[in-house]
Amino acid sequence: MKNAIKPIVLATSLILVSACNSTTPINKTATTAINQEKFSQFHQYDEKSNITLEYTDYGQILNASVIDLGMSDRYRITSHTTTIGTHLSSNPKPSTATEANRFYYDSYKDNPKMRQALQVIQKNMADLPNKINLSNLPKSELLAYWFNLYNVTVLNELVQQYPVKNLSKLINEEPSFFDKPRFNFNGNQYSLNDIEYNIVAPLFNNDPLLIYGYYRGYIGSPNLLDHPYTAKNVFAALTTNAVQFVNSNRGSVIDTHSTRVSSLYLEKKNYFPNFEEDLADHLQSLVIQEPDKDQVVQNLSFSIDNYDILGTDVAYGGGNAVVVDPSIVALGWDKTFTTYGNHLTKAGTVSTLRREILKKITQKYYEVNSRVEITDLPNKESTEN
Repeated sequence: MKNAIKPIVLATSLILVSACNSTTPINKTATTAINQEKFSQFHQYDEKSNITLEYTDYGQILNASVIDLGMSDRYRITSHTTTIGTHLSSNPKPSTATEANRFYYDSYKDNPKMRQALQVIQKNMADLPNKINLSNLPKSELLAYWFNLYNVTVLNELVQQYPVKNLSKLINEEPSFFDKPRFNFNGNQYSLNDIEYNIVAPLFNNDPLLIYGYYRGYIGSPNLLDHPYTAKNVFAALTTNAVQFVNSNRGSVIDTHSTRVSSLYLEKKNYFPNFEEDLADHLQSLVIQEPDKDQVVQNLSFSIDNYDILGTDVAYGGGNAVVVDPSIVALGWDKTFTTYGNHLTKAGTVSTLRREILKKITQKYYEVNSRVEITDLPNKESTEN
Protein backbone atom coordinates (compact mmCIF):
# COMPACT_ATOMS: atom_id res chain seq x y z
CA MET A 1 0.00 0.00 0.00
CA LYS A 2 1.27 3.43 -0.92
CA ASN A 3 2.11 5.80 1.90
CA ALA A 4 -0.21 8.44 0.48
CA ILE A 5 -3.25 6.19 0.99
CA LYS A 6 -4.73 6.21 4.46
CA PRO A 7 -6.70 3.04 5.23
CA ILE A 8 -9.44 3.81 7.70
CA VAL A 9 -9.82 2.18 11.10
CA LEU A 10 -13.39 2.19 12.38
CA ALA A 11 -12.45 3.44 15.84
CA THR A 12 -10.30 6.27 14.53
CA SER A 13 -11.46 9.87 14.87
CA LEU A 14 -11.06 11.83 11.65
CA ILE A 15 -10.28 15.51 11.22
CA LEU A 16 -13.13 17.38 9.52
CA VAL A 17 -12.38 18.74 6.07
CA SER A 18 -14.31 21.01 3.70
CA ALA A 19 -17.20 19.33 1.90
CA CYS A 20 -19.19 19.85 -1.27
CA ASN A 21 -22.75 21.13 -1.37
CA SER A 22 -25.52 18.68 -0.62
CA THR A 23 -28.38 17.66 -2.87
CA THR A 24 -32.04 17.04 -2.24
CA PRO A 25 -33.29 13.55 -1.36
CA ILE A 26 -35.61 11.84 -3.83
CA ASN A 27 -38.19 9.08 -3.94
CA LYS A 28 -39.58 6.65 -1.40
CA THR A 29 -39.71 9.16 1.48
CA ALA A 30 -41.70 12.36 1.79
CA THR A 31 -39.47 15.41 1.34
CA THR A 32 -39.88 17.31 4.56
CA ALA A 33 -37.42 19.56 6.38
CA ILE A 34 -36.65 16.71 8.78
CA ASN A 35 -36.12 14.21 5.96
CA GLN A 36 -33.97 16.61 3.99
CA GLU A 37 -31.66 17.00 6.96
CA LYS A 38 -31.80 13.26 7.59
CA PHE A 39 -30.49 12.46 4.12
CA SER A 40 -28.53 15.56 3.10
CA GLN A 41 -25.91 14.88 5.77
CA PHE A 42 -24.78 12.01 3.53
CA HIS A 43 -24.64 14.06 0.33
CA GLN A 44 -21.36 15.73 1.20
CA TYR A 45 -17.94 14.50 0.20
CA ASP A 46 -14.31 15.55 -0.27
CA GLU A 47 -12.77 14.76 -3.65
CA LYS A 48 -9.33 15.75 -2.38
CA SER A 49 -9.39 13.16 0.37
CA ASN A 50 -6.93 10.28 0.22
CA ILE A 51 -8.77 8.21 2.84
CA THR A 52 -9.72 4.72 1.70
CA LEU A 53 -11.87 1.97 3.21
CA GLU A 54 -10.79 -1.66 3.30
CA TYR A 55 -13.10 -4.69 3.30
CA THR A 56 -10.76 -7.58 4.03
CA ASP A 57 -13.17 -9.75 6.06
CA TYR A 58 -16.09 -9.09 3.74
CA GLY A 59 -13.87 -9.92 0.78
CA GLN A 60 -13.00 -13.28 2.32
CA ILE A 61 -16.71 -14.08 2.73
CA LEU A 62 -17.45 -13.22 -0.91
CA ASN A 63 -14.40 -15.05 -2.24
CA ALA A 64 -15.36 -18.21 -0.34
CA SER A 65 -19.11 -18.16 -0.93
CA VAL A 66 -19.84 -16.64 -4.35
CA ILE A 67 -19.59 -18.58 -7.59
CA ASP A 68 -19.10 -16.30 -10.59
CA LEU A 69 -20.94 -17.74 -13.61
CA GLY A 70 -19.90 -14.94 -15.96
CA MET A 71 -21.79 -13.76 -19.04
CA SER A 72 -25.05 -15.44 -19.93
CA ASP A 73 -24.97 -17.76 -22.93
CA ARG A 74 -28.77 -17.51 -23.22
CA TYR A 75 -29.11 -21.17 -22.26
CA ARG A 76 -32.63 -22.49 -21.69
CA ILE A 77 -33.20 -25.71 -19.79
CA THR A 78 -35.17 -28.26 -21.77
CA SER A 79 -36.29 -30.82 -19.16
CA HIS A 80 -39.59 -30.17 -17.42
CA THR A 81 -40.44 -33.40 -15.67
CA THR A 82 -39.32 -35.10 -12.48
CA THR A 83 -38.99 -38.79 -11.75
CA ILE A 84 -41.25 -40.60 -9.31
CA GLY A 85 -40.04 -40.28 -5.75
CA THR A 86 -38.02 -37.14 -6.46
CA HIS A 87 -39.14 -33.82 -5.07
CA LEU A 88 -38.07 -30.42 -6.34
CA SER A 89 -38.66 -27.61 -3.88
CA SER A 90 -39.43 -25.18 -6.70
CA ASN A 91 -40.21 -25.17 -10.39
CA PRO A 92 -37.22 -23.49 -12.08
CA LYS A 93 -37.88 -21.04 -14.90
CA PRO A 94 -36.35 -22.52 -18.07
CA SER A 95 -34.70 -19.39 -19.44
CA THR A 96 -33.08 -18.13 -16.22
CA ALA A 97 -32.51 -21.20 -14.03
CA THR A 98 -28.78 -21.38 -14.79
CA GLU A 99 -28.11 -17.63 -14.81
CA ALA A 100 -26.68 -15.26 -12.19
CA ASN A 101 -23.88 -15.73 -9.67
CA ARG A 102 -24.66 -18.05 -6.75
CA PHE A 103 -24.09 -17.67 -3.02
CA TYR A 104 -23.55 -20.74 -0.83
CA TYR A 105 -26.23 -20.20 1.81
CA ASP A 106 -26.12 -23.86 2.84
CA SER A 107 -22.70 -23.46 4.45
CA TYR A 108 -24.19 -20.89 6.85
CA LYS A 109 -27.38 -22.77 7.70
CA ASP A 110 -25.81 -25.15 10.22
CA ASN A 111 -22.74 -23.11 11.10
CA PRO A 112 -23.36 -20.54 13.88
CA LYS A 113 -19.78 -19.27 13.67
CA MET A 114 -20.12 -18.37 9.99
CA ARG A 115 -23.47 -16.68 10.59
CA GLN A 116 -21.97 -14.73 13.48
CA ALA A 117 -18.97 -13.70 11.38
CA LEU A 118 -21.29 -12.26 8.72
CA GLN A 119 -23.32 -10.45 11.37
CA VAL A 120 -20.17 -8.88 12.83
CA ILE A 121 -19.04 -7.72 9.39
CA GLN A 122 -22.41 -6.11 8.72
CA LYS A 123 -22.54 -4.47 12.16
CA ASN A 124 -19.06 -2.99 11.81
CA MET A 125 -19.91 -1.66 8.37
CA ALA A 126 -23.24 -0.23 9.54
CA ASP A 127 -21.57 1.49 12.53
CA LEU A 128 -19.22 3.48 10.32
CA PRO A 129 -21.45 6.60 9.91
CA ASN A 130 -21.71 6.80 13.71
CA LYS A 131 -17.94 6.69 14.15
CA ILE A 132 -16.62 8.92 11.39
CA ASN A 133 -17.86 11.79 9.27
CA LEU A 134 -18.49 10.30 5.86
CA SER A 135 -18.17 13.73 4.27
CA ASN A 136 -14.41 13.24 4.60
CA LEU A 137 -14.49 10.59 1.88
CA PRO A 138 -14.41 11.04 -1.92
CA LYS A 139 -17.53 10.12 -3.91
CA SER A 140 -16.12 6.88 -5.29
CA GLU A 141 -15.31 5.70 -1.76
CA LEU A 142 -18.81 6.59 -0.61
CA LEU A 143 -20.39 4.75 -3.50
CA ALA A 144 -18.40 1.59 -2.80
CA TYR A 145 -19.25 1.80 0.90
CA TRP A 146 -23.01 2.14 0.37
CA PHE A 147 -23.08 -0.73 -2.14
CA ASN A 148 -21.15 -2.99 0.24
CA LEU A 149 -23.34 -2.10 3.22
CA TYR A 150 -26.52 -2.67 1.22
CA ASN A 151 -25.32 -6.00 -0.17
CA VAL A 152 -23.91 -7.45 3.06
CA THR A 153 -27.19 -6.52 4.78
CA VAL A 154 -29.21 -8.43 2.19
CA LEU A 155 -26.84 -11.39 2.52
CA ASN A 156 -27.07 -11.37 6.30
CA GLU A 157 -30.87 -11.18 6.30
CA LEU A 158 -31.19 -14.06 3.83
CA VAL A 159 -28.68 -16.17 5.72
CA GLN A 160 -30.86 -15.78 8.82
CA GLN A 161 -34.02 -16.74 6.91
CA TYR A 162 -32.58 -19.50 4.75
CA PRO A 163 -33.84 -21.96 3.47
CA VAL A 164 -36.46 -19.53 2.13
CA LYS A 165 -36.59 -20.34 -1.60
CA ASN A 166 -38.50 -17.47 -3.18
CA LEU A 167 -38.36 -13.78 -2.27
CA SER A 168 -41.56 -12.55 -3.91
CA LYS A 169 -43.45 -12.54 -0.59
CA LEU A 170 -40.70 -10.63 1.23
CA ILE A 171 -40.52 -8.07 -1.56
CA ASN A 172 -44.28 -7.56 -1.89
CA GLU A 173 -45.20 -7.45 1.79
CA GLU A 174 -45.80 -4.12 3.58
CA PRO A 175 -43.33 -2.81 4.50
CA SER A 176 -41.26 -4.67 1.94
CA PHE A 177 -37.92 -6.33 2.58
CA PHE A 178 -36.23 -3.19 1.27
CA ASP A 179 -38.44 -0.65 3.08
CA LYS A 180 -37.97 -1.94 6.63
CA PRO A 181 -35.78 0.25 8.89
CA ARG A 182 -32.47 -1.57 9.39
CA PHE A 183 -29.90 1.07 10.29
CA ASN A 184 -29.50 3.73 12.95
CA PHE A 185 -27.23 6.51 11.72
CA ASN A 186 -26.75 9.36 14.16
CA GLY A 187 -30.13 8.71 15.80
CA ASN A 188 -32.18 8.32 12.61
CA GLN A 189 -33.63 5.14 11.12
CA TYR A 190 -32.83 4.14 7.53
CA SER A 191 -33.88 1.35 5.17
CA LEU A 192 -32.21 -0.27 2.19
CA ASN A 193 -34.41 1.82 -0.08
CA ASP A 194 -33.27 4.93 1.79
CA ILE A 195 -29.68 4.04 0.92
CA GLU A 196 -30.50 3.52 -2.75
CA TYR A 197 -32.97 6.30 -3.47
CA ASN A 198 -32.38 8.98 -0.84
CA ILE A 199 -28.65 8.75 -0.20
CA VAL A 200 -26.84 7.34 -3.24
CA ALA A 201 -29.08 8.39 -6.15
CA PRO A 202 -28.89 12.15 -5.44
CA LEU A 203 -25.10 11.97 -5.22
CA PHE A 204 -24.89 10.64 -8.78
CA ASN A 205 -27.81 12.41 -10.49
CA ASN A 206 -29.90 9.24 -10.65
CA ASP A 207 -27.49 7.58 -13.07
CA PRO A 208 -29.18 4.29 -14.17
CA LEU A 209 -25.84 2.50 -13.90
CA LEU A 210 -26.37 2.56 -10.12
CA ILE A 211 -29.12 -0.04 -10.48
CA TYR A 212 -26.56 -2.77 -11.08
CA GLY A 213 -24.64 -2.28 -7.83
CA TYR A 214 -27.46 -3.49 -5.57
CA TYR A 215 -27.72 -7.21 -4.79
CA ARG A 216 -31.33 -8.22 -4.20
CA GLY A 217 -30.86 -11.93 -3.52
CA TYR A 218 -32.86 -13.46 -6.35
CA ILE A 219 -31.97 -14.74 -9.81
CA GLY A 220 -33.82 -12.03 -11.72
CA SER A 221 -31.64 -9.23 -10.37
CA PRO A 222 -28.08 -7.93 -10.92
CA ASN A 223 -25.19 -10.12 -9.82
CA LEU A 224 -23.53 -10.31 -6.44
CA LEU A 225 -19.81 -9.94 -7.10
CA ASP A 226 -17.22 -12.34 -5.69
CA HIS A 227 -15.29 -9.35 -4.29
CA PRO A 228 -16.20 -6.09 -2.53
CA TYR A 229 -16.70 -2.80 -4.31
CA THR A 230 -13.84 -0.37 -3.76
CA ALA A 231 -13.16 3.19 -4.86
CA LYS A 232 -10.80 1.82 -7.50
CA ASN A 233 -13.07 -0.83 -9.02
CA VAL A 234 -16.59 0.48 -8.46
CA PHE A 235 -17.25 2.18 -11.82
CA ALA A 236 -15.73 -0.58 -13.94
CA ALA A 237 -17.53 -3.22 -11.85
CA LEU A 238 -20.87 -1.44 -12.30
CA THR A 239 -20.43 -1.36 -16.06
CA THR A 240 -19.51 -5.04 -16.19
CA ASN A 241 -22.48 -5.97 -14.01
CA ALA A 242 -24.78 -3.85 -16.18
CA VAL A 243 -23.53 -5.46 -19.40
CA GLN A 244 -23.90 -8.95 -17.91
CA PHE A 245 -27.45 -8.26 -16.72
CA VAL A 246 -28.79 -6.58 -19.86
CA ASN A 247 -27.26 -9.29 -22.08
CA SER A 248 -28.90 -12.13 -20.17
CA ASN A 249 -32.27 -13.87 -20.24
CA ARG A 250 -33.10 -12.32 -16.87
CA GLY A 251 -32.38 -8.78 -18.13
CA SER A 252 -33.62 -8.36 -21.71
CA VAL A 253 -34.57 -10.49 -24.69
CA ILE A 254 -34.75 -8.64 -28.01
CA ASP A 255 -37.15 -10.03 -30.57
CA THR A 256 -37.83 -8.76 -34.07
CA HIS A 257 -40.61 -6.33 -33.17
CA SER A 258 -40.42 -6.05 -29.37
CA THR A 259 -38.15 -6.44 -26.35
CA ARG A 260 -39.01 -8.35 -23.21
CA VAL A 261 -37.26 -6.83 -20.19
CA SER A 262 -36.97 -7.46 -16.47
CA SER A 263 -39.85 -6.33 -14.28
CA LEU A 264 -37.13 -4.97 -11.97
CA TYR A 265 -37.05 -1.85 -14.14
CA LEU A 266 -40.63 -1.03 -13.13
CA GLU A 267 -39.26 -0.39 -9.63
CA LYS A 268 -36.54 1.85 -11.06
CA LYS A 269 -38.64 4.50 -12.83
CA ASN A 270 -36.96 7.31 -10.89
CA TYR A 271 -33.77 6.66 -12.84
CA PHE A 272 -35.58 7.32 -16.14
CA PRO A 273 -37.44 10.68 -16.43
CA ASN A 274 -39.11 9.65 -19.73
CA PHE A 275 -39.44 6.08 -18.57
CA GLU A 276 -39.79 3.79 -21.58
CA GLU A 277 -37.88 6.02 -24.00
CA ASP A 278 -34.96 6.58 -21.60
CA LEU A 279 -34.95 2.92 -20.54
CA ALA A 280 -34.84 1.78 -24.17
CA ASP A 281 -31.87 4.09 -24.82
CA HIS A 282 -30.16 2.83 -21.66
CA LEU A 283 -30.60 -0.82 -22.61
CA GLN A 284 -29.51 -0.18 -26.19
CA SER A 285 -26.28 1.41 -24.93
CA LEU A 286 -25.41 -1.81 -23.08
CA VAL A 287 -26.47 -4.39 -25.66
CA ILE A 288 -23.58 -6.29 -27.20
CA GLN A 289 -24.38 -6.38 -30.90
CA GLU A 290 -24.31 -9.74 -32.62
CA PRO A 291 -22.38 -9.72 -35.93
CA ASP A 292 -25.28 -11.19 -37.91
CA LYS A 293 -28.16 -9.40 -36.21
CA ASP A 294 -29.16 -5.78 -35.83
CA GLN A 295 -30.59 -5.75 -32.31
CA VAL A 296 -32.93 -2.86 -31.53
CA VAL A 297 -34.59 -2.30 -28.15
CA GLN A 298 -38.21 -1.39 -28.87
CA ASN A 299 -41.81 -1.92 -27.70
CA LEU A 300 -40.87 -2.89 -24.15
CA SER A 301 -42.72 -5.65 -22.35
CA PHE A 302 -41.93 -6.00 -18.62
CA SER A 303 -42.53 -9.72 -18.54
CA ILE A 304 -39.31 -11.21 -17.16
CA ASP A 305 -38.94 -12.11 -13.49
CA ASN A 306 -37.44 -14.83 -11.33
CA TYR A 307 -37.64 -14.40 -7.54
CA ASP A 308 -35.96 -17.70 -6.70
CA ILE A 309 -33.14 -17.20 -4.23
CA LEU A 310 -29.56 -17.28 -5.54
CA GLY A 311 -28.44 -20.26 -3.49
CA THR A 312 -28.85 -24.00 -3.33
CA ASP A 313 -31.90 -26.18 -2.91
CA VAL A 314 -32.78 -27.94 0.32
CA ALA A 315 -32.01 -31.64 0.51
CA TYR A 316 -34.24 -33.74 -1.71
CA GLY A 317 -34.32 -37.18 -3.25
CA GLY A 318 -36.20 -40.42 -3.67
CA GLY A 319 -36.54 -42.86 -0.77
CA ASN A 320 -33.42 -42.83 1.39
CA ALA A 321 -31.27 -41.37 -1.38
CA VAL A 322 -31.25 -37.76 -0.19
CA VAL A 323 -28.78 -35.38 -1.79
CA VAL A 324 -27.93 -31.80 -0.94
CA ASP A 325 -27.93 -30.01 -4.26
CA PRO A 326 -24.48 -28.47 -4.72
CA SER A 327 -25.50 -25.91 -7.33
CA ILE A 328 -22.80 -23.83 -5.75
CA VAL A 329 -20.39 -24.47 -2.91
CA ALA A 330 -17.67 -22.58 -1.14
CA LEU A 331 -14.01 -23.59 -0.96
CA GLY A 332 -13.33 -26.90 -2.67
CA TRP A 333 -16.14 -26.37 -5.15
CA ASP A 334 -14.37 -27.95 -8.11
CA LYS A 335 -13.40 -31.05 -6.12
CA THR A 336 -16.98 -31.46 -4.98
CA PHE A 337 -18.24 -31.47 -8.52
CA THR A 338 -15.53 -33.82 -9.69
CA THR A 339 -16.81 -36.47 -7.28
CA TYR A 340 -20.48 -35.50 -7.54
CA GLY A 341 -20.91 -36.93 -11.03
CA ASN A 342 -21.28 -40.47 -9.62
CA HIS A 343 -24.25 -39.40 -7.50
CA LEU A 344 -25.99 -37.85 -10.49
CA THR A 345 -26.38 -41.28 -12.10
CA LYS A 346 -28.23 -42.82 -9.16
CA ALA A 347 -31.85 -43.40 -10.02
CA GLY A 348 -34.29 -41.36 -7.97
CA THR A 349 -31.61 -39.16 -6.41
CA VAL A 350 -31.71 -36.10 -8.66
CA SER A 351 -34.39 -35.31 -11.19
CA THR A 352 -33.64 -35.00 -14.90
CA LEU A 353 -34.46 -31.31 -14.62
CA ARG A 354 -32.08 -30.65 -11.74
CA ARG A 355 -29.39 -32.79 -13.32
CA GLU A 356 -29.46 -30.57 -16.40
CA ILE A 357 -29.22 -27.43 -14.27
CA LEU A 358 -26.28 -28.81 -12.28
CA LYS A 359 -24.48 -29.88 -15.43
CA LYS A 360 -24.86 -26.44 -16.99
CA ILE A 361 -23.75 -24.58 -13.85
CA THR A 362 -20.73 -26.86 -13.59
CA GLN A 363 -19.85 -26.17 -17.22
CA LYS A 364 -20.18 -22.41 -16.77
CA TYR A 365 -18.07 -22.49 -13.61
CA TYR A 366 -15.16 -24.05 -15.45
CA GLU A 367 -15.62 -21.76 -18.44
CA VAL A 368 -15.46 -18.69 -16.20
CA ASN A 369 -12.37 -19.92 -14.36
CA SER A 370 -10.52 -20.68 -17.58
CA ARG A 371 -11.68 -17.74 -19.69
CA VAL A 372 -9.63 -14.82 -20.94
CA GLU A 373 -11.00 -11.57 -19.52
CA ILE A 374 -12.90 -9.37 -21.98
CA THR A 375 -11.36 -5.91 -22.13
CA ASP A 376 -13.50 -4.15 -24.75
CA LEU A 377 -16.78 -3.80 -22.81
CA PRO A 378 -18.54 -0.40 -22.94
CA ASN A 379 -16.61 2.06 -20.81
CA LYS A 380 -19.34 4.23 -19.29
CA GLU A 381 -17.92 7.00 -17.13
CA SER A 382 -20.91 9.23 -16.46
CA THR A 383 -21.39 7.92 -12.94
CA GLU A 384 -18.04 9.40 -12.00
CA ASN A 385 -19.10 12.94 -12.91
